[in-house]
Amino acid sequence: MKKIIITLLCLAATVFAYNLLTNADFEQPLTEGWIQDHTSTSYAIDRATNYDPDPDYEARVYTGTGSGYAVLYQVVDIPATDIDFSCKAKLYAYDNHTSAWCGAALRISYLNSSGSQLGETRICYKSTQCPWSNSSTMHVITTADSLWHDYSFNIDDELTNLPGVNPTQVAKIKISLFDSTYHC
Repeated sequence: MKKIIITLLCLAATVFAYNLLTNADFEQPLTEGWIQDHTSTSYAIDRATNYDPDPDYEARVYTGTGSGYAVLYQVVDIPATDIDFSCKAKLYAYDNHTSAWCGAALRISYLNSSGSQLGETRICYKSTQCPWSNSSTMHVITTADSLWHDYSFNIDDELTNLPGVNPTQVAKIKISLFDSTYHC
C-alpha cells in the first residue's frame, strides 16, 4: 500500500506585499479560487484545521493505492516575474514496491499569455524510483524530510534555474498541490 499526502499551511505569491492568489490561506472553502482534478480512484482533496498544530486551515491532497494523480491548483496573471513566492508546506510520499513510484509536490508552473506551460519548479518529496528530475524546463527542489518547512524565493531568481524558459514570455503562474503515483 502506498500513500501520498500533501498539506499546505500558508501559500502566498506576493508582489509589493499584495497576495495574488484567491483564498491563499484556505480559510474559505476550496471552491473559492481553487480547482480540483484527479485521475486516481483513491484520493482526497480537502481542508481542515488539524493538519498543523495551529488553529487555522490547511489544504491536503492525498492519494492511496493505484496509479494516477490528484491536484488542487490556481492560475493567476502576474504583472512581472520580479515577484516573491513563499509557502509553508509538509510533503510526504511513500511506496513499498520496486516497480512503483510516487511523488508529492508543490508545483509552480510558468505559463505564457495563452496558458501554455513553459516550465515548472517542483518542491517535492518523492520515492527513489520517481522519474522527476532537473531539466532545462524543470527545477526539482527535493525536501529532506516530511516535516513542515518554509520556502521562499523570487520568481526572477528561480527562473535562472530554467534556461529553457524565456522569462519575458511568462505571463501567468499556476500554483498546484500535486501528487502522482505509478503502480502503487
